[in-house]
Amino acid sequence: DGQTILYSADWDGAPSKIFSTRPGGRESTALPLPSASLLAVSSRGEMAILLEPKIDYNLYFRRGTLAVVPLSVTFGSEQFRDGVDLTPDQFYSKLSKNPNHPVTAQPPPGLFAQTYERLLAAGAEHVLSLHLSSALSGTYNSAVIAATQVDPARITVVDTRWVASGLGLLVLNARDRASRGESLEQILAAVHSDIENLHLYAAIPTLTYLARGGRIGQMQGLLGNVLKIVPIITLTNGLVAEHSKVRTFARAVDKVVDLTVAAAPKKGSARCAIMHTVAPEVAESVAQRVRERVDPVFLIICNAGPTVGTHAGPGAVGVFFTP
Repeated sequence: DGQTILYSADWDGAPSKIFSTRPGGRESTALPLPSASLLAVSSRGEMAILLEPKIDYNLYFRRGTLAVVPLSVTFGSEQFRDGVDLTPDQFYSKLSKNPNHPVTAQPPPGLFAQTYERLLAAGAEHVLSLHLSSALSGTYNSAVIAATQVDPARITVVDTRWVASGLGLLVLNARDRASRGESLEQILAAVHSDIENLHLYAAIPTLTYLARGGRIGQMQGLLGNVLKIVPIITLTNGLVAEHSKVRTFARAVDKVVDLTVAAAPKKGSARCAIMHTVAPEVAESVAQRVRERVDPVFLIICNAGPTVGTHAGPGAVGVFFTP
């Protein structure tokens, strides 16, 4: 009790739907949460939400203290705070129409420091600060600098080597363990176990946005689109990697499901997050197939925000899971 779990995200949104196959579990719907740099979850059982005050997040984050510092998203000379003055629909509309490719940026150490100080002053005995892969973002380094400045003995910063909804699964497990009164050492051990056991398989319908962002060459992107080559994406040691290639997006989605099933052979034990970029029907279809073939104990569906959407573009779908 009195511990705080803090995550910086790139967990690009609260789930649009939650599914539980535990006895007595129920399906519920949650409102979207903006891309966050910081999410603090306290085991004290009270909720203080530093987000839009008219929205009730109890549907999803039932207990705990939430504190969010949004990521910044820049289109040319326009800068936005994700989830504050830029909604997911607005982001994807700009992504499709704006000639300037978006750039996302992590919060500076000062914003982390302010949040750490506020949480500790509010009574947290320790802050466990979980962050997206340092190989992909400078967020972790900003958090380390801030923790050193504030109180390194009471702040533990972890480079999870994961992103987006994969990081979300880590946070949720840590939050649940904190609410059950587990010690910091026990929670950390569970987090590191999850880090090693997480998987990701994702399909991207077009190479256009990867090419626009410089992740692949323009000619490679053009040729891939003409030949309808679809990459299956994974994460290896915190870096985005190509698992395989298939022809057509439909086959790629089938491949994502098949890979998930093969890596989670024991039914009734997996924890899954289906992530999509404004492709809810595809995500629902993947979720249904995963439920039928994997029977996960926990499954959420999330709409990815700018950090993923900038490179994947609209229409992508992926599965994060622990077997």
